[in-house]
Formats: sequence, C-alpha cells, structure tokens
Amino acid sequence: MPLRRQVRITAWLVPQRHWYKAAIYASRLHAGMTAALLGNNRALTEAVMLDNWLRELTFLGPYPIPWREVETEVLNQGDPEKGVLYCWTHLPLSNLPLRALIEMGHVAPLVVADPGQIVGDKELLVPGLAKRCKAIAVGPNVLMSIRTVFHEGGSVACLADAEMGAPISSNIFRIAGIVGVRVIFLWAERQPDGTVDIYFVEAPRPYCKTEADIEANMEFLRKENRRILDGLGIRPQAMKEA
Repeated sequence: MPLRRQVRITAWLVPQRHWYKAAIYASRLHAGMTAALLGNNRALTEAVMLDNWLRELTFLGPYPIPWREVETEVLNQGDPEKGVLYCWTHLPLSNLPLRALIEMGHVAPLVVADPGQIVGDKELLVPGLAKRCKAIAVGPNVLMSIRTVFHEGGSVACLADAEMGAPISSNIFRIAGIVGVRVIFLWAERQPDGTVDIYFVEAPRPYCKTEADIEANMEFLRKENRRILDGLGIRPQAMKEA
C-alpha cells in the first residue's frame, strides 16, 4: 500500500493529537519488517520513515510534536537588525528546529531546500504546523539569492551538504563571512520516549572572517554529523570540503 494511503487511513482512524505517536509506531513497524525480510539498517529505516510520515501527516493538518529546548539561548543574543545563517546537514528531523523557532516566537528564515521538498507557492512544510516557511530551491543561482537576503537583513536556513553522509561544502560559510552575518547551527535529536530535543548553538567561529574560522565551523559539523550518523549505523563518506 502506498505510504500516502497508509497515512490517510491512519489520520482518519487516529485523533490528530495522537498522529505523532502513530507515526513513530508505524515507522518502527516498517523498520522492523524490512530489517527482518531484507536485512536493512533498522535504525536508519525508522528515522527516514518517520520523516516521511511527519511530512505526509502535515499535508493533512496540524498536530502536536513534543519537543524541548536543550540549547536555545543563542537565539536571544546578537544584533536583531542583522540576519542569521541557520545551518546544519542532511539528517533525520532536520526540519523540526524550524517548528521550534516558530513556536518560540522568532521570525522564520528563508529556507534553501531540495526542489522536491518545495510545495505550493515556493514554501516548505514545517512538521506538524499549518504555517509554512518561504523557500527557494537549490540551484546555480542560489548563492546569489542568499547573499541578497542577507544584504536586506533577512535570515536563511540551509544544509551544508548535498545528501546524507555527503561531504560538507564551505560555500555557504564564505557567503556568511563576506556579508558579515552570524552562523548558528541547529539540529534535533529524538529521545527513546519520542520527545525531540532541540539545539540552536552558535558556531565556534560565528562570523567566518578567515579560512581558519571556516575550517573550525566545518570541523564542528563533521564531528556532530559523524556522531549522529554513527548512531544510525551509517559510515559517512570522507567528510572533507566539497
């Protein structure tokens, strides 16, 4: 049965307040079955399927997702008149921090996204929310568009790699350094009880003024990326500059 049909049936049977729990149960069930039948990576399959379920459920309406602030103090620091580069890598639940950002009352950034993730009038779904973020697709001119947003005082959220486990690119940090915007890393980690821990952490060298600054920030991403991918049983590609 196609995933979209599974989701619609589940949404019809289960109250909206329990959609997130239903998504976790369904992703675990799918991961267990495919691991038993095909020998797939159970942890990775569950994580990917949960992302898919959350996305499909969001098309049907808003629903609660239990999240908690672990590190978010940096959001209340810095110059409010200047934009911010919110950056991370392709990992499970990478869009959940956007929900936390919105629910904490902060202005949603423009999101740079894969074309297949963009819906409607250039928008990105925010898991479990009716509100969507404005988005632009990854493409040849995206860096120029990002630079324009920064010059106008806006903020941008993007991923620094092309896909999960791929090398990290320095391009976005170079743009941030040229324009003089601050870099904040953001990510989400699901706990065994289903609660999602949310992190907003200032980059080690938040203004990317030198090559050494950029390398320090990229090394932070490599380290955290490896930690999370190791937990999913994935051996990432060589994490060098793309």
